[in-house]
Amino acid sequence: MSKAVQLWHALADDRVARLGDEVRRLEGVRKLVSDDREFLLALALAEMTDAIGSLARAVAQLGWRCCDPALQRFDAAYADLVKTGADPRGFEYAARKIEGKVKKMEGFVAASADLHDELEVLKELEQELRRMLASPDDGGHLRGSVDDFKNKVLWQRRQVKDLRRASLWDTPYDFVVRLLGRSLFSIVGRMRQVFRFQIHRTASSCRNRLASSRSEAPEFSNLVAGPPAEANLEGDMVNINLFLSMIEPRFQLLIAPASTLSGAALALHYANVIIVIEKLAASPHLIGPNARDDLYNMLTTSIKAALRAKLSTCAETTASSAYDPDPAAEWSAAVRKTLEWLAPLAHNMIRWHSERSFEWRSLASSSTVLLLQTLYFADRKKTEDAITELLVDLNYLWRCTSDSNAETMSNRVRSRQFDGCLQMQVDVDARSATMNGRQARSLPGRPNMQEDTSMAYSLGALTHDGTRIK
Repeated sequence: MSKAVQLWHALADDRVARLGDEVRRLEGVRKLVSDDREFLLALALAEMTDAIGSLARAVAQLGWRCCDPALQRFDAAYADLVKTGADPRGFEYAARKIEGKVKKMEGFVAASADLHDELEVLKELEQELRRMLASPDDGGHLRGSVDDFKNKVLWQRRQVKDLRRASLWDTPYDFVVRLLGRSLFSIVGRMRQVFRFQIHRTASSCRNRLASSRSEAPEFSNLVAGPPAEANLEGDMVNINLFLSMIEPRFQLLIAPASTLSGAALALHYANVIIVIEKLAASPHLIGPNARDDLYNMLTTSIKAALRAKLSTCAETTASSAYDPDPAAEWSAAVRKTLEWLAPLAHNMIRWHSERSFEWRSLASSSTVLLLQTLYFADRKKTEDAITELLVDLNYLWRCTSDSNAETMSNRVRSRQFDGCLQMQVDVDARSATMNGRQARSLPGRPNMQEDTSMAYSLGALTHDGTRIK
């Protein structure tokens, strides 16, 4: 039910319009995946239909345990819908009913999640009550606390009982499967309206077209996404066979080739590398040897080789442009410019993976990230080049920051030494003046010799580093 609710919300007008804006706005997608809008929309469509196929297979398995013969043969009815668009059993909800059914499913999901949590609490309370009853207090002065705990357990049991009525616990099995199945038919109908396609191509022709889309420019020129009210129903609509994606385990377009990060099993790893670089770039003056070593150990062999070659090439260029008055600002701007388009894809990759790895922790969570918005389909060569360039910029940013910090520290040390010299000079002058005054009182008539002695003592008392000459 949670997946069905997510799919229905993903096909809402505002979400579809936002998807089109994201496809045009994300610079990283255009640089690393593709700059063809129709092809990117085809990727989004493929991921959604793959999720629908996964949901349909789950509902079909549940249908075999139903008493209703129509639900027992749900897989055949769904196959007819996908192949021909026919719905002879009238499974699809009317437009005015589907929103209410979605809200009902949201209530079931939330109540079931709450029931799961409250059952855990009840289990702990009952265990504690059994422990208290197994070791009663001889004096009886804790009898009142035991009674209070019993009341607490009874109250928790009533809470669980109420949640069972509101959740799927006491709901008839056929009712639940029928609600899921009919909602699934409505989701497919909604997808037809949003992406505006017909379903009558053969599976083989669709597979051939999708396979060739990686080697040449895709030809989804008629594929558009938007609210149904804006649909242009005249002319040819793109013919995409969803039978593959809604029946088979994986849609052909979602099988990333070896040239992509997903095909090389590096998408999540490179996302972590980019995020580490982003954190280090935020505070380059705090980068220590351990942080540099950890980052270097995360790099793949190909990036390490490219980084060594790039650094040796950039060393000569950097040496020739050493007259730059503010090199740190230049390197900082270069790092920031790259991270502006690369970091969002890395964060989306982490989020997409986390939502699916820990989905059981939050049954009602809704995902707003699609694979095309991550590093999943990113070209490996282009991504590694971007990461290498980012590492080079970060290296010189760190060096400039370190040199600046060292110069600042040296100036502070020299300033403190100079201040110390001045203070010592003042102290010497004060002591000399006092001594001369005493000598003047004891030896009147010799002011010139006393004055010369004071000056010699003042000038010769300090060395260049401010130490006293004895």
